[in-house]
Amino acid sequence: MWFEHQDKVHHAGAYFIMALLVWRTLAYWLSSPLLLAPLSVLFCSIYGISDEWHQSFVEHRSSDTMDWLADTIGASIAASGLLLFYKISNKAHKI
Repeated sequence: MWFEHQDKVHHAGAYFIMALLVWRTLAYWLSSPLLLAPLSVLFCSIYGISDEWHQSFVEHRSSDTMDWLADTIGASIAASGLLLFYKISNKAHKI
């Protein structure tokens, strides 16, 4: 292990990627980034809660609220980045 709480970075990274994929999937049905962002984060956060709950039943595993928080933060960073990208690309098209 390189540093303490390294697993939180892994959680955030995994859920960052998950949020990108959820956004892309939901974009088939929704066109508004202002809807895509919170729905992507909400989906990932609920999935993270269900994963932590599941781990509470698995031997030699534990459920950790901080893992769920890292999941949600990673998804939030991805959604925020996509919103920013959308706003910047829209401004570029208007020029």
